[in-house]
Amino acid sequence: MRYVICSWLSVFALLILPFAGCGGETNEEAAGSGGDAGAGGTAGSGGVAGTGGSEPAPPGPWTGGGQGGADGAFTICFHVREDGNALVRSLNPTPECDMNSLEVDFDNDNCDFATNQEIPIVGGSFRLLNEGGGLGLFWDISGTFDGNTASGEAETGSIPNETCSGSWTATLSP
Repeated sequence: MRYVICSWLSVFALLILPFAGCGGETNEEAAGSGGDAGAGGTAGSGGVAGTGGSEPAPPGPWTGGGQGGADGAFTICFHVREDGNALVRSLNPTPECDMNSLEVDFDNDNCDFATNQEIPIVGGSFRLLNEGGGLGLFWDISGTFDGNTASGEAETGSIPNETCSGSWTATLSP
């Protein structure tokens, strides 16, 4: 029984305590003012725009040339596919390229080069590289399109006999 009475008194005390409250004077002080607001943060910087893609190379036959130093002058010709994304064999022979996709003709006949291989144009540039196969022939021919002009480098030859190289420019043939 004692347990029931103690428990009941404990519950009663807990229920009455909130109503008892605390005494205080009627002249309470005014509440203090709030603090100052914090400073705002700074905005982040914007990102950098991506670079634009390159226009496809104008289709058709291209011709040009360059000076190969001691190797003498040379001509270059190539044919760009209709979609502008590859050098391809021409269906209509031209005097410069015949039916080749790419041809380089040095005054020194030991370094001439021609191919019917399809050569991709990626990002406005192409490169055809062979560092010497079983026959010892090599070539590294590259170019970049800039609107209606193209320019690049050509190096051809055979190992160890002859090497011809030079810079070139070309334009779309009429």
